[in-house]
Order: sequence, then C-alpha cells, then structure tokens
Amino acid sequence: PFVLGTHYNGSETSGYHTPGNDLKVIHTRSGTKIILNDAQGSVFIEDPSGNTWTMDGQGNINVNAPKNFTVNAGDNVSITAGKNVSISAGNDMSTDAGKDHTQTARGNQKISAVGNIDINATGDIHESSKDKTEIAQKDFKRQADTSNEVASQITIFSSEKDMTLQSGKQVQVNSSEKTNQF
Repeated sequence: PFVLGTHYNGSETSGYHTPGNDLKVIHTRSGTKIILNDAQGSVFIEDPSGNTWTMDGQGNINVNAPKNFTVNAGDNVSITAGKNVSISAGNDMSTDAGKDHTQTARGNQKISAVGNIDINATGDIHESSKDKTEIAQKDFKRQADTSNEVASQITIFSSEKDMTLQSGKQVQVNSSEKTNQF
C-alpha cells in the first residue's frame, strides 16, 4: 500500500490539544512520550518505567530515574556550578580514584560523623597547619614504635590528677641548662 495524502477530521481532538496549538507530542502506544511545549518553551521526555527528563524553558533541567542513574564517559566527567553543589545519599556514599584524590576548599573544610571517623594509609600521613588543636572528650591515646615531639617550648599539664611518667627501662631528663624538679 502507498499513502498518497492525509485526511483531516475536524471533530476529533487530541488529548494534547490546546487552543494555541502549543503542544507538539510524540506518544507511542507503549507509553513513551516527548512533549514540546511552545507556550512554556519546555521539553518533557518520559518512558513507561517513569524515567523523566524535563527542560522547563527557564534554564532548569530535572532528570528522574525510579531506579538507577549511571553516567559513563570514555575520558573525563566535569561538573561545574556557578554557586553550590549538593550530593545526598539515602544510605552509603563512596568514591574510588584509580590514582590520586585531591580535595581543595578555598574557605573552611569540615568533616563530621555521627559515628566514628577512620583514617587509614598504607604509606605515611602528613599533617601541616598554622595551629592545631586536638580535643578528646574522654581518652586520648597514641601508640607507635618511636614517638618524637620537637618544639621551641613544650608544656605538659595535668589540671586535676597526678601525672605518671613510666618507662620499661630508664627515664632520662636532659637539659642544656639547669633542671628544676620542684
């Protein structure tokens, strides 16, 4: 069969009919839709599973997936925001870098957890700052084969209870000048 023309039925209207003929729609029998709205300048795409892509004509894009959303790139992925970036997960969040991972904040950076924070490196950990304050509400423990602390002045102060200095061998106190013990 050959189609040589089209027929028009003026009494039947589409479910997408508007007086200004603003909607241009492709709607398949399986439920896939593309709606172009000339009045809003928007584009709406939907599939039968509920995945949607909306460009609202105001400069915003909204993508929804009832299940999973995956982005793959052969090379790089870049995300740039003129203001803020927010990421939220209902459960766990993880990042994995094949090599180095760098985070830079041009202001303050905060790390907090309701539970524990574990930092682990198979190599060394280096910390550097202008000043450093460590506060433990209860116990503060350090353990190493060798511990060295070097500063131009060191003060150790026990505000309420005795101080114990204990060694498996000798305790040596060396000073370039006199030592005051009392």
